[in-house]
Amino acid sequence: MRTDTAGLFGYSNTLSGRAGETLSFHVSAENVERYRAELVRLRHGFTGSAGPGFLEDPVPSSIDGEYVGQVQTCQPGSYVEVKHDGKLADCTETSIRAYVYPTLPRSERSGEFGAYHVSQNSMVRDSQLQTVLSTTVAGEIGGYSLALDDGIPTFSWYTDGAIQTLTLQQHLQDHQWYVLEVTASATEGAVTLSASPVANIMNRNAEATAGLDIDFARSSATHFEPRVGDLRIGSSARRVEDRLVAHETFNGKVGGVRIDRLGGDSSDQRALGDWHFGLSPRSDGLLLDVVVDKSSNAFHGTCVNTPTRGVTGPLFEGFVTDFRRVPDEYDAIHFHDDDITDADWPASFSFEIPDGLPSGVYAAKVSAPGVEQFMPFFVLPSERKNRVAVLFSTATYLAYSNDRIAFEADQAEIIVSHTPIVDGLDLALQDHPEFGRSCYEIHNDGSGVVFGSSRRPILTMQPTHRAWFQHGGAWGLPADLCISHWLEHESIPFDAITDHDLDREGYALLEGYDVVITGAHPEYVTRTEIESIDKYLATGGRLMYLGGNGFFATVSFDPEQPYVMELRRADGGTRPHQSPFGDARHTTSGEQAGLWRNKGLPPQKLVGVGFAAQGFDRSTHYERLEDSHDPMAAFVFDGIESDELIGGFGIMGGGAAGAEIDCYDPSLGTAPGALLLATSGPFSDGYLLAAEEVYETLPGLGGTENPRVRADIVLCPIEGGGAYFSVGSIAFTGSLSHNSYENNVARMTGNVLHRFLRKEPIDSVI
Repeated sequence: MRTDTAGLFGYSNTLSGRAGETLSFHVSAENVERYRAELVRLRHGFTGSAGPGFLEDPVPSSIDGEYVGQVQTCQPGSYVEVKHDGKLADCTETSIRAYVYPTLPRSERSGEFGAYHVSQNSMVRDSQLQTVLSTTVAGEIGGYSLALDDGIPTFSWYTDGAIQTLTLQQHLQDHQWYVLEVTASATEGAVTLSASPVANIMNRNAEATAGLDIDFARSSATHFEPRVGDLRIGSSARRVEDRLVAHETFNGKVGGVRIDRLGGDSSDQRALGDWHFGLSPRSDGLLLDVVVDKSSNAFHGTCVNTPTRGVTGPLFEGFVTDFRRVPDEYDAIHFHDDDITDADWPASFSFEIPDGLPSGVYAAKVSAPGVEQFMPFFVLPSERKNRVAVLFSTATYLAYSNDRIAFEADQAEIIVSHTPIVDGLDLALQDHPEFGRSCYEIHNDGSGVVFGSSRRPILTMQPTHRAWFQHGGAWGLPADLCISHWLEHESIPFDAITDHDLDREGYALLEGYDVVITGAHPEYVTRTEIESIDKYLATGGRLMYLGGNGFFATVSFDPEQPYVMELRRADGGTRPHQSPFGDARHTTSGEQAGLWRNKGLPPQKLVGVGFAAQGFDRSTHYERLEDSHDPMAAFVFDGIESDELIGGFGIMGGGAAGAEIDCYDPSLGTAPGALLLATSGPFSDGYLLAAEEVYETLPGLGGTENPRVRADIVLCPIEGGGAYFSVGSIAFTGSLSHNSYENNVARMTGNVLHRFLRKEPIDSVI
């Protein structure tokens, strides 16, 4: 949505790269005639007076200079694009069939959705039409379209330059399967349209109580004007300069789409197109962007803006929930009018990473008087590595990207126990709903968002962004920049690596580092990441887990479009929404969705602590425990008094222990040799025990009542020289810079890092 305010927005084609690789940057300039671009190194993000402030260093580069501002269109809406040789341009003497499961047929939703009771909607539809399939382009003559008009099935075509429409009488019910059928024959001089309810286990109402009937209509027609162009399933098109973008997108599932030539000797001979949304052309059966056409024409389709595949179709029986095993039962795609995984803007400029540019966190910064935008990216190490690597949580960044829960959820204030404090960037996001949603939000139709992407402007990844639920504190990338600046203060050079890179390259990326440090919130990780870190620790590596709620839930990256991340929600544990029955398997990896603890890989097994509780009213300190006086742990507390409270300060809630917190738990895999060094001070009842710890809704879940509502610090040596140090708190990194790094959190963390860099085994007292 364009405003009268000056604005610069942009994104890069990828989040990381190495020397010799080229990144492209895509910029939209709103009410800005010219802007300046430059390369900067990001050193610290939080802008408040309690820390070093926002720090950036200009880096001379090939992108430096002025550019002409151009406004770009970001159009949400997912669909399947089908290119053909002209056989689908004309609907004369054809029949069309499509199964539909509308989820927002009347274009307006009501009620509260998800864990946060979302009732508001930042995105407003400007049309009652929702397209099932179409060859039309808005404002141009020719083609045909099958759609819902305020929930009523409608078929449209052109005769002598004028649009003709055949409409049924009955509104379709939401969350109910129907089959829509069209015949168009100039020979017969007629068009027919019907809608028939289909019995299915996933229909909202029982067949006996739904009260649904077949609806049928017929109209005279002797001429159908074709339009040479692509067929779209789930959307029609409108022209924006030289692009065709989504228009009047369908909300809901479509499946069983087939177009036939009337007459013919056999079904195969009649088929012009027969698309099967449950079939994969890949040997591993993953459902990515290619849609298979079973007809002899092989008019295979391509998904745009990543509609949700691997969803139950009209033939789903409810016994098998793996789309690879029963593809016929998964012949459906769920489209949303607010899906956006690629803004598809032209490149404004590009940057080849030069040899010799140190690994680290950088951004292409664009600015004009009064406005600026950063497009962050990570420069990976070349062959030569530093001794320390920081694993930046790019999967978690994407999960939270463009979060607008504060504006849409009735319970936003209850969640955080205070009035949400919104950032200026949050307000800019409200002016631009087209930039898409986070994976914590609800689509316009009430279903949960399951895809995140870096190919769109992400305002919550701006290094200066301050989170609404953290009293304006740091979250995501700004929180992780607290670690990189602390390392700078410690004069420890580091290499920057990301979730994307570790998933792609596996253990080989970690091999050779003496110490790997996580970000403040590595919540979402892939199986490859867990296995790689486990191997790293088992082969002598040392891990500093400086965060909370880490290694918690399953994500996958699209193997063909790695800028797309998938995050479905299973039916157990802490979750903002939940995937419907049958839809909880990732189509980009085959992984079952859900918490890693529910799939045999709890974080306690990997790093000694795991998610226990969350709260956002205030943070607290840590208190030393008996194990902290073990001689093996003496190095951790060098320079810290035995009765000294640790971290009663910080930019995230005023303490080092808080926000989302983890605790030590041998029953979930904390190693027998792990030392429980410290635990958090008291929390309020604004902190509640995690849902996965609650088997029945009984009293006593709050921070003043339940002993499991705590953050623990753990040190564990591993046979072979490896070790991990875990702090169990997202707020921890926000305490490092207190008093210009002269504090016991920075002292303790520095003690651990310097000891971990020594070769002697951790269980050797030196």
